[in-house]
Amino acid sequence: MTTHEHNFDVVVIGGGLAGHCAALAAAECGASVALFEKMARPGGSTVLSAGSLAFAGTELQRAIGVEDSPAGLAEELMKIAGGKADPKLVQLYVEHQADTFDWLKAHGVVFHKVSLSSNMTVPRTHPTNSKQLIEALHERVRDTPSIHYQADTPAHRLLTNELREVIGCEIYVAGKPVAVRAKRGVVIASGGFTKNPELMQRFAPQFVTAPAWGGEGNTGDGLTLAWELGADLIDMGYITGTFGAALNNYPDTRVRPGDELMLRMAIYRGAIVVNLDAQRFADESQSYKKLGTICLAQRDGVAIQIFDQPIMDQSAPNPSVNDLQGALAKGVIRKAKTLQELAALMQLDASRLESTVARYNSFVDANHDADFGRTSLGGGFGKPVKIATPPYYALPCSTAVLSTYCGLHVDTDMRVLNVHGRPIAHLFAAGEVIGGLHAAGYMSGSSLGKAAIFGRIAGAQAAQGT
Repeated sequence: MTTHEHNFDVVVIGGGLAGHCAALAAAECGASVALFEKMARPGGSTVLSAGSLAFAGTELQRAIGVEDSPAGLAEELMKIAGGKADPKLVQLYVEHQADTFDWLKAHGVVFHKVSLSSNMTVPRTHPTNSKQLIEALHERVRDTPSIHYQADTPAHRLLTNELREVIGCEIYVAGKPVAVRAKRGVVIASGGFTKNPELMQRFAPQFVTAPAWGGEGNTGDGLTLAWELGADLIDMGYITGTFGAALNNYPDTRVRPGDELMLRMAIYRGAIVVNLDAQRFADESQSYKKLGTICLAQRDGVAIQIFDQPIMDQSAPNPSVNDLQGALAKGVIRKAKTLQELAALMQLDASRLESTVARYNSFVDANHDADFGRTSLGGGFGKPVKIATPPYYALPCSTAVLSTYCGLHVDTDMRVLNVHGRPIAHLFAAGEVIGGLHAAGYMSGSSLGKAAIFGRIAGAQAAQGT
């Protein structure tokens, strides 16, 4: 960075989805922008995600005969959050989700066939390839003359004036501190803190030993930068794990550093879940957050998704949670001609597995799950199906902390609020670093949706210098 590049209208900290959307939106408002990413490559947790965004009332839904509405989406977001989400943020999400969907497409993001996922009563998952998503936006960033992008550049602290207004940030360039002035505002889009053991111990000690995924740069930098200035934190008590993290080396049930993140969800296509005793332990249609907590209570914290060929036939490459064929090709999913052979592969009791599947199939025939009350594929959508068509498949998995879904308290202009509920002047935030939308529950796709929608708003508001 040369001397004349030290002054910008807007500085964005973090080069994931929220950061890219903020930078582009600020530039579209006429601001000069610096986008700093502390890792060598852009993308953060976004490129490791399934690439799903939750939208309602789109042409992609109508193309497959799904009737949906923004009002329905708002109602479900509040319900899933246990009524604890900020209703103003929920309404903001809903009001801007349609134009954000169009905006992303206009910026080169490719969407695929809509599908059903966790906590949805209708299919709302608008899948992308997460790498293509970031590549498309990053290409726009690099092609925008008013945006300066710089990798390998961590932010060290926020700079303030005598009135405690944020006027920029201090970054590290080649290990040396450099002060960068933001004349209108700073946007924090630095992600969560799954990779910070101290913060996890402070806010979610029950998950300290659970596998922690997410971007390697997700160490809570932006959270602590704002916290130092008196920022309020919300939803910290709602951190939880996600069910469906594939065990790559089963029967070794450990998740080791360097293991590929594979989140696969055959359950919302009709699979059942059994523990190491070959017994079902939950209603498989419920949220993968709730299932994650229940899974950790099973022996070794391990579960196995059991399904048959008709469910495998629904495999799709995008979103990646539906890529069952890909997991089979990598040897994570096991295949057998009979349930007895499948049990042997998974080191399960064969007679018990056969009995469990037969009992479940009888429930499907009777239209009544006497054990756990399953009535749908997921979220009330679709009917349970029998597992009866060979070959059969098994997906060993566990619970992992993929994201923290909590953090800085913001208002509807994405201004960071202090502990007294007042905005910290010229400081904005978006993406995983903020709380307020998910609270006690989470709809699949709302995290990336939030990053894109609120990232755009944060960038535009920062460009106005309010």
